[in-house]
Amino acid sequence: MTLQLTIVMPAYNEAHRLAEGMRRLDAAVSAGAVDLDRTEVLVVDDGSTDETAAVADKLLAALPHHRVIRLPFNQGKGAAVRAGVAASRAEYTAYMDADMAIDPLAVPLLLDGLGHDDVAIGCRARRDSMVETTYLVRSLMGRLFNELVTAGTGLGLKDTQCGFKAFRTPAARLLFHLVRIDRFAFDVEVLARARRLGLGITEVPVHWKHVEGSTVHPIHDSWSMVADVYRSRRGRLAGPPVPSVSVRPPTGALDPEDLARRVGALIDPILDGAPVPVVRDAAGVTVLFAMVDPADVARANTALRDGLGDAEATRRPLGLDDLVALGSLGGRLTPGTPSGPHS
Repeated sequence: MTLQLTIVMPAYNEAHRLAEGMRRLDAAVSAGAVDLDRTEVLVVDDGSTDETAAVADKLLAALPHHRVIRLPFNQGKGAAVRAGVAASRAEYTAYMDADMAIDPLAVPLLLDGLGHDDVAIGCRARRDSMVETTYLVRSLMGRLFNELVTAGTGLGLKDTQCGFKAFRTPAARLLFHLVRIDRFAFDVEVLARARRLGLGITEVPVHWKHVEGSTVHPIHDSWSMVADVYRSRRGRLAGPPVPSVSVRPPTGALDPEDLARRVGALIDPILDGAPVPVVRDAAGVTVLFAMVDPADVARANTALRDGLGDAEATRRPLGLDDLVALGSLGGRLTPGTPSGPHS
């Protein structure tokens, strides 16, 4: 069966809160907001020192599609989400906090948003959102951070830090390949890269309820996030270039859609169904090997060279400016697989 959605849950020392988060997810399943037959739940244990991985294994055991990924040491929420994105084989990839502070009943709103945009994010600042908290300091620091982000990046978004975001998976792979902030400010860098590449972003209303035991420190972590945003804005956190191959067939040999299918059929067995982004244009296609092991990139390039006959295949790494030069990528990133990712 084709997987529609992978839900990535980054978790660091969350053994005591995972059960409550799963209860909220179960309620969303019962209400029809989440289809477990087409949804994978993926917990990424970010080097926890408690029983997070063991608890996750137990709680997820009954789900038809689930995995627990263990990082060898604590690297930060951004790194944990990046690992989850790299593992996703679904059409869409979302990440949500392990405590499910955002009610997962809003999952259909994210998926509706992805029907017309590449990125959909929860927004607690919308008038039709609901926020339940008695922690004034935490709430004020969140608002201050968002104001600083809005002023410093020009994103024009009301809530960059809401832990409830979803992407078309090819877009997610490209964005997280380019992002290098590992801690809490990674959201801002992801959204800034999306804007730069011309990807559409939609904000959806959510119901947020404070859950005890958060690992986020309202003052220390907020200022750490501001520092990361400043370094990113100054270009000090440039992401690695994306290995790519541009395929141009002889004039009139194949239209871009047929060419994309042939390319996908050649690289899919090598990449194990990873929905790497492919960009089509009038002349051919460009495959972006985002979040792909270099050895697999080399094998895929060989397969393309040997399997496409007279087509011209040009390999080169593409930095952010090179990607921008491809033109707005909004709606243009399709998965480089012949028939889409499967479970």
